[in-house]
Amino acid sequence: MSDVCDIIMDAAERRFAGYGYNKTTMAEIAADCDMSVGNLYRHFKNKEAIAMGNVRRLLESKLEAGRRAAQSKGDACDALAAFLLARLRLAHAHYAGTRHLFDMIALINARHRDMLLDYEAKVIDVLAGIIERGVVQGRFHPCDAKQMAYDIHQATLRYNSPIYLKNNPLPELEADLNRLLALLYRGIAC
Repeated sequence: MSDVCDIIMDAAERRFAGYGYNKTTMAEIAADCDMSVGNLYRHFKNKEAIAMGNVRRLLESKLEAGRRAAQSKGDACDALAAFLLARLRLAHAHYAGTRHLFDMIALINARHRDMLLDYEAKVIDVLAGIIERGVVQGRFHPCDAKQMAYDIHQATLRYNSPIYLKNNPLPELEADLNRLLALLYRGIAC
């Protein structure tokens, strides 16, 4: 993605967070970028394309932050916690100050579920790799790593939901996630 695209997406993201997707116009985004509306259309098909570029960028950065955190840990239990906590922290930092979420969430659910499902599959792949590492290390019982990864992902969705992240303080969410991880470890640890 080009620097100009990033400038446009950054401006749009601020507008969407502060005023809502539905109330934001291309003219406002262009003015925030000190560009013409025509210039926006050279880089993006429409406002929805800008919004989905923002969502894709956030999802990719969450996944990469989690992956890096997990790779920095040798022990699979530590890697699992690092992966989940890194994603929680990045998403919380993003959503905690966002005033308008519902119109973006509605747009994604109505028209771009495929993007979320693709992201979910990538998260599950990373989790499965961590679980496989744990089995090899003797930290986790042998299991269907892909199914276990799916189950862990489903159990931890609260820690990635924009609504929960916006409405709950990070220390509370981290404490909840750590208790859930302790429960998981009791169930899958050797």
